[in-house]
Amino acid sequence: MTPRILLLQEDQANGGVRTISNTLCQALRQRGWSIRELALSQCGWQKRLTAARQCDVLLAGHNFRPAYLAWAIGLLLRKPVLVWVHGPLQEVLTQAHASALKRLWLRWFYRRVPYFVFVSRASRDSFLRFMQRPLAAHQRSFVIANAVPQTEAVQTAHAELAAGADPQLAYIGRLSPEKQPGMLLDVLRLLPHRFRLTLVGDGPLRDELRQSGAGLLADQRLTLAGPRPHGAGLYAPWHMTLLASRYEGCPMTLLESFAAGVPCVGLPISALQEVVGDDAPYLLARDHSARALADAVQTVLSMPRHQLNTDMTRVLLRHQVQDFGQHWQTVLQQAARRC
Repeated sequence: MTPRILLLQEDQANGGVRTISNTLCQALRQRGWSIRELALSQCGWQKRLTAARQCDVLLAGHNFRPAYLAWAIGLLLRKPVLVWVHGPLQEVLTQAHASALKRLWLRWFYRRVPYFVFVSRASRDSFLRFMQRPLAAHQRSFVIANAVPQTEAVQTAHAELAAGADPQLAYIGRLSPEKQPGMLLDVLRLLPHRFRLTLVGDGPLRDELRQSGAGLLADQRLTLAGPRPHGAGLYAPWHMTLLASRYEGCPMTLLESFAAGVPCVGLPISALQEVVGDDAPYLLARDHSARALADAVQTVLSMPRHQLNTDMTRVLLRHQVQDFGQHWQTVLQQAARRC
């Protein structure tokens, strides 16, 4: 019999973590697994303990609060625990200006977690840099890259450009400091006047972006679209998506954009280098500047559409839901057997 899984989440908010969690649940259920999701922000200890007693494996959907609670419950009930690490820990803590005390606590805690699943080699390497030592003999780690459902995209973007349409660019994600959406305004200013940019999402930088982009908004070159429902057609209106993140784990925006037939251009951070690899290096800027990102945008828009399609498809073949589900099934079965 397949083990019963309890997935502990911080909440039910949207975003990449929510998207890939849904993908995992659907992939396992299609294979006949029982997986229950529990949002920690919406339940107390009694409900958590009741759900944990009814499962065979505890899966923490994030490596902070869900991980702490999963480990404590697992210790109490003698259940195996896996921690899912989405982002590069070292960079996340640096961005958050984490105190020395918190870093000490995290190192102590993570040395006691038996299983880790990382979304990329970049995230695993960042974690080990933070830990300052290899994992202990009793610990196991796995890298399972994020996946995205494949769709039949209609490739019309370059035909529209050839007919004289204005290039439509988009950023889809949280408007927060680590994503650097402000850099995208600088990119837009460096591009010819006919380029348009839409920022889709919400976050703490929304008002700042509205102020700093006032001239672009007045010229109708910039649109602050706010949050939009997630779905297969979300990327359809644009010719290209942009990423200016300081760091990523395994960027769902890039994978979803590719699956919709829309190229995605970003900064040369390690996670993006890992995803596009040697298949499409031209999708990464030559350095971390706005000028380099603007140059990459124009380079990609001038490329033959068939080459973009071929290269994006090659990347997507490494991020198929079928493989993703199989890898997770193997890891969860291994954890359950060691209980």
